[in-house]
Amino acid sequence: MSEKLLHHLLITKTSFTTSDKMKVAVKLLQSFHLLFEMTDSSQRLSYTMPYFSQEYFTDLTASRRQPVKLSVDMLFGGLTPPQYVYHQISVKLLNDLQDCSEKAVRKNGVELRDEAYTLQLLHDYKSRKLSISVTSACRQIGNAWKMLTTSVHSTVKYVNSTWRASKITCINLCAHCPLVGEKRPKRFINPSWCRPPKDGESLPMTSDSSPGRCGTYRDVPACLLHPTFQLSGDELQKLSDFVKTNYKPPDNIGHSGAATHTVGTDDVLSDVSDEEEDTTSTSEDLTKLTLVPTTNQSIKSLFINTSKIYKMTSPFRGRALIINNNKYRIGGERLGSSYDVDNTFALFRKMGFEVVKQKDLTAEGILQCIQSETRDEIHNTYGMFFLFLFAHGANGMIHGVDSQPVYLTQIYSLINSTNFPNMAGKPKVVVIQACRVGNSVSQTEQNIQQSTNSSSPELSALRTHQQEAETSTGQRNFDVDDLLILHSCFENSASMKFDYGGSLLIRTLVRTLHRHGCHRDLADLFDIVKHRVRKISGKLKERTPTVYVTQTPVVTNTLTGRRKIYLFPLFYGEW
Repeated sequence: MSEKLLHHLLITKTSFTTSDKMKVAVKLLQSFHLLFEMTDSSQRLSYTMPYFSQEYFTDLTASRRQPVKLSVDMLFGGLTPPQYVYHQISVKLLNDLQDCSEKAVRKNGVELRDEAYTLQLLHDYKSRKLSISVTSACRQIGNAWKMLTTSVHSTVKYVNSTWRASKITCINLCAHCPLVGEKRPKRFINPSWCRPPKDGESLPMTSDSSPGRCGTYRDVPACLLHPTFQLSGDELQKLSDFVKTNYKPPDNIGHSGAATHTVGTDDVLSDVSDEEEDTTSTSEDLTKLTLVPTTNQSIKSLFINTSKIYKMTSPFRGRALIINNNKYRIGGERLGSSYDVDNTFALFRKMGFEVVKQKDLTAEGILQCIQSETRDEIHNTYGMFFLFLFAHGANGMIHGVDSQPVYLTQIYSLINSTNFPNMAGKPKVVVIQACRVGNSVSQTEQNIQQSTNSSSPELSALRTHQQEAETSTGQRNFDVDDLLILHSCFENSASMKFDYGGSLLIRTLVRTLHRHGCHRDLADLFDIVKHRVRKISGKLKERTPTVYVTQTPVVTNTLTGRRKIYLFPLFYGEW
């Protein structure tokens, strides 16, 4: 706004009428980092207040202009700062970098440009996240690192001094990964150089200038892996040669710098075809399926609409934990379960999830594994959580490899908002591939009695575990919000699994998400899976009624606010 407009607003909303009082009001707003003063091309004063801006940045456009991009994500745990603090940080950054020739201010951040670099600060109050990125040409990477570290230190010090109840986690995204076209860059949690130096200390930097390694890439210039403020001419030349050889510009970028997309035939909101449903073959290698990306503009526009969908994080959507009990001490091996693990792992890696696998856990081990997962601070950075349980089971429970039961209510209690605070208000999805035949506890006890004598330690341990489980599940009315559960079959029913190819449920789920995850929400996709599994198993039963049964998966939905879960495969919020 112009100086005259600001003075008019002050006169209208306050009792200030003189120029001296106006100056005091302006200085007061500036001292609280709520107002930024600048001059336009005609050297006239103007003011901006990010809080009142009506426009948003929708993309890190700076990353499209220069090959080198340095970035840090800052996540605010503990008592998160109020919304105005994010705007204060934006104004403070503008004040710290007043020499920049171009400045753009939006509701969700600021962008500063100069001939040598472009710096962008974006914040998302609802996700408790702030991102700072600097892009530059190769020869300016030393200055870019200085700009990034200085901005990070200034932000950390400001938040620590004004909002001490907040706990800051800094995540440095590898500069090498996006340069070579890697959609999911390596992340470094709380690197030492993100800590502001004490008075009298110099900016932190490493003395190691030798090339390093990132994934499968060797001889990666050190300046792409950690702060390096000064490079020799030889080092700059090596960096330039490395970039020329490996740089992969972002796809679908036109001359104007804007992304251009076309809607593919696979992305149309079409009905599920009968041809797709009739897939009884288990010979197809599902790990090699091609994931259909989200390109439909109406779906992409939902990415930032948190009133209709759950907020998705980028570049990592979330974390998926796969627990596969394959070899049981009593009852032998669950043949085919390894296919379920491989198919699920391959799909969710493509989907942008960090995937963790655990195998052959006892009942106590299952609970400990899930509890340990819920205590991992990394979930602060993620938008959702998937839990896959592949095991023997029965009504209301699954079995550890020691044949002792784990009640599903115990698992749901572990992942509720109270016990899983880093996922509070975020979707938790549970997929269970297990039978639900009979009363699990009596069934398991009977199996052990048939295999051992009645005084065996296995039977004694089972009875003790049963008593503990019944006591723990006595907890009632615990928080069950934001859950989406897919169970492979209805109560008192069996789940179909093939020795070669895996279970019918997981094969159907993997195929469906590969093709339709691009434009359908997850609850709708689970309903499609339920319909397909019932139809395919019904056909198999008609052919061989003595072997197969009709299998009906069950979906439980406690998502809140009438919001939906879209996975946005291969889409990272860039238009």
